[in-house]
Amino acid sequence: MNLKRVASLVTGLLIGLVGCTSIPPNIPPSGSIIPGDGKVQVTPSVSYTYEELAIAPVVAWSLKGILENSLDQLEIFQQPLILYFVYQPFAPNWSVEEAKLDDNTYYLRLQAKRFRIGGDGEAMMVLKRRALQLQHARGFNAYRILDYSEGIESSTPVSQRYSQGIVQLVRADALPARSTGEDEPEASQPQRVMTK
Repeated sequence: MNLKRVASLVTGLLIGLVGCTSIPPNIPPSGSIIPGDGKVQVTPSVSYTYEELAIAPVVAWSLKGILENSLDQLEIFQQPLILYFVYQPFAPNWSVEEAKLDDNTYYLRLQAKRFRIGGDGEAMMVLKRRALQLQHARGFNAYRILDYSEGIESSTPVSQRYSQGIVQLVRADALPARSTGEDEPEASQPQRVMTK
């Protein structure tokens, strides 16, 4: 059997097994045929989304001959429509996963597209934009970024950038009082509070 058939067979089996064990909550599906919120957990540290499993045969076919041929001889570069679907130029650069820690604190994890051009410095901007959306949707006056980090997850075949942060939404009565400066002998440390 060639690589394309093996990849198709494995992908079909995995999707079939996942489909038999759980029913996605959006039946009948609205929008995409492939649900974007599910994952297949292979090992404790490796998981694949349904979209990644569905695209695996196309990626395997497109990489066929990559070691034997020059880049211009690869089938993927001879058929640009396939390259378009792998690269997905109009998809957002960052996906956001969100978990509510308590009534006013959220954990946000951003993950960059594997194939993209630029967008490496956008993570903080995307995190602030999502925090502002949460602030307005929940009726808070401001937000604080309690923790923030960025990194790169090394995975096969391409590494992927990620960013994560903890955001606390703040009401008006919890904001630090503004002083006139007359009673304070020395300047206090500024707090990192983001408002409109």
